[in-house]
Parts: sequence; C-alpha cells; structure tokens
Amino acid sequence: MKKSPILILAAAGLLLFSCAPKNTLAPGIWRAVLLTEHSVEIPFNFDLQLSPTDTLIHIITGSDRYKVTDIRMVGDSMFINMPLFSARFALQLEKGALHGHFIRSSYAMPVKMDPADTDRFKAAKGDASLAAGRWLVTLNTPNGTREIIGEFEEHDGKVTGSFLTPTGDYRFFEGVVNDENQLMISSFDGSFVRLFTADINGDNLDNVKMYSGISALEEGVAIRKPDAVLPDAYAITGLKKGYQTLGFSFPNVDGIPVGLEDERFKNKVVVVQISGAWCPNCLDESRFLMEMYHKYAPGLDMLCLSFERVTDFEEAKKEAMKLVNTAGIEYDVLITGHSPAAVQTALPELDNFRSFPTTIIVDKRGVVRQIHSGFSGPGTGIHYRNYVKAFEEFINKLLAEPDV
Repeated sequence: MKKSPILILAAAGLLLFSCAPKNTLAPGIWRAVLLTEHSVEIPFNFDLQLSPTDTLIHIITGSDRYKVTDIRMVGDSMFINMPLFSARFALQLEKGALHGHFIRSSYAMPVKMDPADTDRFKAAKGDASLAAGRWLVTLNTPNGTREIIGEFEEHDGKVTGSFLTPTGDYRFFEGVVNDENQLMISSFDGSFVRLFTADINGDNLDNVKMYSGISALEEGVAIRKPDAVLPDAYAITGLKKGYQTLGFSFPNVDGIPVGLEDERFKNKVVVVQISGAWCPNCLDESRFLMEMYHKYAPGLDMLCLSFERVTDFEEAKKEAMKLVNTAGIEYDVLITGHSPAAVQTALPELDNFRSFPTTIIVDKRGVVRQIHSGFSGPGTGIHYRNYVKAFEEFINKLLAEPDV
C-alpha cells in the first residue's frame, strides 16, 4: 500500500517544534519500516519538505510520488489520514524520529520512521541487473497454487517493477539485489503493503517469499520466462447474449442522472470505467484515463461508475470524491448506489464480471466494442506501455469511424 503525505502544520505546531530544537522534523529523505507479525521489516521511503506554511511528504517508490494532505499535529503526536483506502498513521515524534502504528480497519502495524536512514534496504548492494526481466512466479496457497508474473527493470543499481495478476497489478515496487544475490523489493501505498524476497540462482528464483500486510505470507518458486503471459484481459468479461450496450442511468455527484443514451454522447466514443475509491489499481487507471481524456476530447468522453462500500448517496459520494481529488478526475463520476459485490445487479448486461477496474469502450453508435478486465499500471513497465499503445490505436480507430 502506498502513501504520500502532505503535512499541513499549523503555525502553533511549528512554534511548538521551534521550542524543542532536539525534537524537530528534519527535511529530506526518510526511511520508514513497517513490522509484520513475522518480525519482518517492510521498508519504504518518503521525502519530507518543510516551509513556513506547510509540510509536504511524498512517498517514493521508483518513479512514483504519492502525497497525502490530511495530517494533524497535536503536541508531539502526528495523525496522518491517507487520501484513499481508509488507512492512517498514528505517530509520536521523539528525538527527531517518528514511531507508532499504521492502522487499517482489520489490523495495526508497528512503524518507525527515521531521517538518519535513506537506503530503502540496508544490505550491501550487488548486481541489480540479475533480477531484470520477466519471471513466472508460483506461490503456494491454502487452496493449491497460483501464478503471477514479475516484471522487473534495473535503473542505477535499483530494481523497480511490479507483479501482474489476472485482476490487475500490485503497483510500484522498488528494491535491490544484495551482495548475496538476494532480491529484496517492497511496496507501500496505503493499500498494498508488500515485501518480496528471493534468492537469485541463474534463471531461477529460490526461497521465494511474498509478505502482505501484517500477517500474510506466501512462499514458492519462480523461473525466468520472457514469454509468460496472463489470460487475455479482453476475453474475461463480455455482454450477455442479445445485448449490444449498457442501459444504466445513475446520478453524478451533483445528483443529475446520466446514461449512455443522453444527447451529449451522440457521435462520441465513450469510455465507461467501473471503479471504486477503495481500489488501488483504479487510481492508476484514473490517472491514465485523464491523460487520454485531455488528448482526445471532445470526440472522446468518459464516465466513471463508482461502486463504493457504502450505498447511501452522500456517503458514497464522499468516498468517490477521494479518488476524484487524488487522481484529478475531470470527467463525470456516477454514484451507482451499489456495493462492489453488486456490479452485476447494477449492470445486468455484463457477463462474468471479475475485476476492478473494468474498462468498457462504447462506439459512436452506443455499441459496446471492447471490455478490458483489470489494469496493468505504470509499475509494470513494458506491459503498461503496450496497453497504452493498444488503447490509443483502438480509440483512434473508433474516432475515425463515420458519425451516425
């Protein structure tokens, strides 16, 4: 789970810190460590920037920078609410460092944050290029095994990348290969809290371990497999027999009903995004779709169908707006009033819905032309770049078709 704090400290808080010079926040790169029930550390870094009016923290994972703005100081206590995923930190400032807990609805993980440490992993660094490439990872589960794909790149002695699954990727990872040829990469965004370790043995990864959250641990093996692929994301979800489009009508955040038959969508290509503010991959997809929106509007329009864990309109709107504000969404967001488990009730035309997000592309005639399950974001490297290319080619094809 990944996070990015922007701390806005009141002048009184800054004055309090100025009276205790040995207990101040130091600007620059910090190292944070989350502790699992296995006594294993899951590290991440953030950049703390101080000014007379506010304090910014960006969580750093590879190329990703993630900021959080909802922070409150009470004496030497700091409370950080993540913008998404219903996650927060409760911290104590002591001798210039922070310690406390990272809190989710189902657990609380001990956390330490220290400005004296800047390396994500403390182990002596080895040859990071040994990890670069595509790996087919087989993990043991209580119900058997499951396969995911690891896609890693080497930059300046660091390993970056992600893991792909049939329902989406695990977002951004960063780490190293140590001098004993052990791969160590971690991810934190407020939802995903993960550590992946493995011993590199040529084209094999031995002693694979994937730590998730406070207690989950999966073990397995991996092989280097350049041609490893996931099930076709375009063939998972479709329309039921006899349907060509979606007949929904849901209110936008202003309470105005919106549906694909509205006059505003005539002769436009429309992207319908099935999403939720609780969904990490939906954040990455929303940012991508905003890029496409700016590039292809007004011929291309977009709708986000928000499925939140609360169904009351005002409460669901409040959750949806978290994603709107974090991703900078400018297209219409519709409040479906349905939970994530009720997508097929809200959209009865869909067959075999499986993943958040799911992206539906509708042509100028209002006909569904493509449905894509899941989203492989920028952390997946070549997989993301290939998806962007295919998306743009398809949109350009539909835009070139004649008006109705």
